[in-house]
Amino acid sequence: MPYIEAPGFRQYHEEHGTGFPLLLINGLGSDHLEWLFQLPAFSPHFRVIVFDNRGTGKSAVPPGPYTTAQMADDAVALLRFFRIARAHVLGVSLGGMIAQEVALRHPDLVEGLVLGCTGPGGSLSVRPSPEAMSAFAPAGEGDPEGELRRMIPFLYTDVYCREHPEEIEAFIRRRLENPTPPEGYAAQLAAAVAHDASARLDRIRARTLVITGDADRLVDRENSLRIAGRVPGAKLVVLRGSPHRLFAENADAFNREVLAFLRGV
Repeated sequence: MPYIEAPGFRQYHEEHGTGFPLLLINGLGSDHLEWLFQLPAFSPHFRVIVFDNRGTGKSAVPPGPYTTAQMADDAVALLRFFRIARAHVLGVSLGGMIAQEVALRHPDLVEGLVLGCTGPGGSLSVRPSPEAMSAFAPAGEGDPEGELRRMIPFLYTDVYCREHPEEIEAFIRRRLENPTPPEGYAAQLAAAVAHDASARLDRIRARTLVITGDADRLVDRENSLRIAGRVPGAKLVVLRGSPHRLFAENADAFNREVLAFLRGV
């Protein structure tokens, strides 16, 4: 069955491919469907496990607010369910914050760690601009499509929006067809805002790739530079012209860097 009983809620998951396990962790309000550009690239090489965080997708919505530590334990519950002793862990945005906590709270489980377009939290973090914060704050206006369209300039580049409108519309359609409940979104947002691994990053022992874009208008690339400067031996990759959703807009480059890192090339 594609569900497990995670700590306090029912959690949806899927598996794709075979090989060494690779766990993918979604960002804020995102579900497993957003890995559509990664699964074809990663599944020929790894046993890729995708899932819906608490509060979104096909997973249940336990009462919030949530924390990234709590959500990290949710992810680990999935690995324990499959009796996976060690895995690669990749997280983007809020998922990258959760992945930091997985590596810190469960170091024995993490072989390779990929932190994409994410921040360290706390005093080390460069916070989003007021405009970005406003675009992602729950509006409560009963206009989910309007809320999504306000987010677009902070997720994709203007050039991509003009040249690939079909991809933008597909993204909006996926979100509207598989909406995140408002209470789940608010609880996840609380986890992102409260995240703080800044004083603990030097305790991460997994081989780590930190990857971001220099055109990210939501999570400034300086956050990735600071993370890479604190995690021992971390490799930093900054993709030129890439926005927050670099794993979608610049999927080929993102996938290439991740595969090269995880396969030890």
